[in-house]
Amino acid sequence: MIRSATMSEEVAGVQVFVDGTGRRKRLLAVVGFFVALFAALYIGVVGASVVQAADAGLTTKASLSTTATATATASASSSTTSS
Repeated sequence: MIRSATMSEEVAGVQVFVDGTGRRKRLLAVVGFFVALFAALYIGVVGASVVQAADAGLTTKASLSTTATATATASASSSTTSS
């Protein structure tokens, strides 16, 4: 209400951002295409890694080898006997 009272009718009808050539539209379409392509590739990589991780058979428990246990036991017993 206040805006229409302060602006004249002549100024209100003029469009400020007019792109008659269509360059801005083309530029945004090309940038949008590349953003969408990058997003699709990123989703594909994340999806492939999730599928691959499911096949990897990840374990949640640590496993000890018998040689490491025997070495640790031998070093522990030698340190107690040398005292």
